[in-house]
Amino acid sequence: MDNLGLNDDVAVGGRKFHVQTSVSASENVIVAQVFHDGQVIDSREVALPANVERKETDERVKEIHQELITEMEVLYYINEKVKTVRHAQSANKLGLVFLQKSLYDEAVAQFRLALEIDPTYSEVYANLGKTYLVADAFDAAVEILRKGVEQAQEYADIRNYLGIALLYKEDYAGAAMYLREALNLNPNYIGAYYYLGIALLAKSLAEADGDAASEESAEALKHLTKASESVVNRSLASFDSVMEKVENKEYGAAVNEVLLSKPKASVTHFLNIEHEFYLKFMYGGKGKDDSFISDYVVGLREMIDKYPGYADVRNNLGVANLIQCRNLFLKALEEFRTALKINPDYKKAQKNLKLAENDGKGFLILLRAILK
Repeated sequence: MDNLGLNDDVAVGGRKFHVQTSVSASENVIVAQVFHDGQVIDSREVALPANVERKETDERVKEIHQELITEMEVLYYINEKVKTVRHAQSANKLGLVFLQKSLYDEAVAQFRLALEIDPTYSEVYANLGKTYLVADAFDAAVEILRKGVEQAQEYADIRNYLGIALLYKEDYAGAAMYLREALNLNPNYIGAYYYLGIALLAKSLAEADGDAASEESAEALKHLTKASESVVNRSLASFDSVMEKVENKEYGAAVNEVLLSKPKASVTHFLNIEHEFYLKFMYGGKGKDDSFISDYVVGLREMIDKYPGYADVRNNLGVANLIQCRNLFLKALEEFRTALKINPDYKKAQKNLKLAENDGKGFLILLRAILK
């Protein structure tokens, strides 16, 4: 008998999603996916124990299926909540979550809200420009990223995304200029080497009517070689195929492949685990959920094993540890108070509660400042 499979249409936030959950018998995992307009925007795989009972499997399928439905509903609840509280950092994080799910209208709305609240929030210019870029709205991307360049003189990402947007608009000189500026600010920006190489190659081909024999093309090949030697996750658009064409001196075909590809894969590599945790912690009622926080810590540790050089993951783990300390601290206060309910004259509990309440204020103020 086949295992249980579930399908539900979910209407939320003015959109219609389809949630599908089933068991992959060959891999012994539950696979749950959320679809929008035929595209998978969220997914989860949960391994099943060996020799698991059919009844237990079906119950787990139902749980995971409902969890995914609830997460979409919570996401749009948080969306409305952030609009009300008007907190720029929350709007930026929520915009990134929507962007990763390819929900571009919601992402744009949140990034616009963040800039309305704080027009000096440099990161949001990059994120809004990136959203327009992956949505193929290149004119809008160029407009907001130019404003970002004026606002954030030392922000390499903004120049990188502006260079990419201009490349897709076939303004190769402009693209090369901003990509060079990005590399001047961050010489280790591997993606910028790749797109600068493509921009220079395209410029050389355009100026020489298809003959890429100029000094500019030689510089292009130098940057592309640098990218090829240094890129790790190969997430850049059509990277391996493009580099194979470059090696075969099929320069026009290489440029065309980049221009015909979508830039999404190369500019939406996120570690969204932190953004989703923050939003659910602050607005989704998960602040005192120990299992939720423990799962987040486990996820961060797994990410550190995979990406040991990501400083932001270490920072997020530090914040998570502080949150765990906060929850233990609040539990300690509850125990002291319970002890005094049992025995109001218990001097040691009176002393401990007073010390904890007085000295703990500083810790809670610290955590609030970190999360602000």
